[in-house]
Amino acid sequence: MPSGPKLQILVIGILLLPIAVSAQTSPPKLKTVWDGVFSQAEVDRGLTAYNTHCSVCHGQNLTGFGSVLIGGRFMDRWREDSLSNLFKMMRDTMPPGSRERLTDAQYVDILAYVLQKNDFPVGTTDFVPSEFDRILIVGKEGPMPVPDFSLVEVVGCLARDAAKVWMLTDASEPVRTRNPRESTAAERDRAVARTAGDHTFRFLETYEFPSEFKAGRWMEAKGFLIRSPGNDRINVTWLKGISETCEGHKEIKRP
Repeated sequence: MPSGPKLQILVIGILLLPIAVSAQTSPPKLKTVWDGVFSQAEVDRGLTAYNTHCSVCHGQNLTGFGSVLIGGRFMDRWREDSLSNLFKMMRDTMPPGSRERLTDAQYVDILAYVLQKNDFPVGTTDFVPSEFDRILIVGKEGPMPVPDFSLVEVVGCLARDAAKVWMLTDASEPVRTRNPRESTAAERDRAVARTAGDHTFRFLETYEFPSEFKAGRWMEAKGFLIRSPGNDRINVTWLKGISETCEGHKEIKRP
C-alpha cells in the first residue's frame, strides 16, 4: 500500500475527482439579451437585410403591423421567452408567403438589428445560434412573471376541489411555450426536470383529457394563462402525466 507523499497525492486526487465531475455536469448558465450577445457587424448587416426584405411590411422604423417588432408590443409578446423561439418564428414564417427564403445567417443578422433597435446592448462577439435556447428576452428590470393570456407550460399535482373543478396544486412558475400540443423530447425533458412551486391553477376546459384525470398524479399542462386574485386559471390545450404520484415532486420546491 502506498505511504508518505505518494499516499497524500492519491488521497488529494480522489477528493478532487467528485468536484471535477460535478463541474462537468453543471447545467449551462443562462444569459439574457442584456449581456451583449450580438455584435455591431451583425447589426449593420441586419439593417441592410431588414431594409431589403422586411421594411416593406414593418416599416423603416419597425412600427408597421402595430409595432410588433419594437417597444411594448414586442416585449409583451416575447419577454420571458428564449431567443430560440423568436429566431424560429422569423425564420419559419417571415416574409409571409415568400417563395424565396433568406439564409439562416441573414435571419441571425436581422435578429441582431431588431434587438439593437429595442435598446438591447451591442456586445463584442457575434451571436452563437446554438446558444439561443439559453438566452432569455427580459426587460431592463430583469425577469418578471409571464404576462396574462400567454401560452404557458406548468407542472404540478393534479387535484379536484369541492366544486369538482380540476386543478394543479404545488404548481411550478409558468414558463412560456410556443407549442400548444404534445411536447417535443427536449420540452418533455425540461418538464420532467421542473420543480414544484407555490401556485394553484384551476382548469377551464378538461373534457378532451378524460384518461389523464387521476387525482394525485404529477402532470405537465399547457394552456393560456388567466390571472385573477386567488383564482389563477389555465385554459388547457395539452395535458400529460409525468408520474403516477406526486410524492417526491411536490416536496422539492425551488429555493
